[in-house]
Amino acid sequence: MPQCGEPESLTEEVILQVAESEDTSPMELSPLAEVIDPDALETVVSSDSVIEVSFRYEGYTVIIDRNGNVTLQG
Repeated sequence: MPQCGEPESLTEEVILQVAESEDTSPMELSPLAEVIDPDALETVVSSDSVIEVSFRYEGYTVIIDRNGNVTLQG
């Protein structure tokens, strides 16, 4: 997973933001797929009908809005 530049996917964005908040390497985090199906997440967020998706990951509530903006709470 590249550490510089723009994330290539929404799931990569989630992982990078959590790693930054934890001041750790993305490789030190548990796999995102253990808490949510990454393909399903990409599909749901890219659909026109979704307003917001949220789930728990590494002690944070991850919130993704309809525009794909990722916010961490916790």
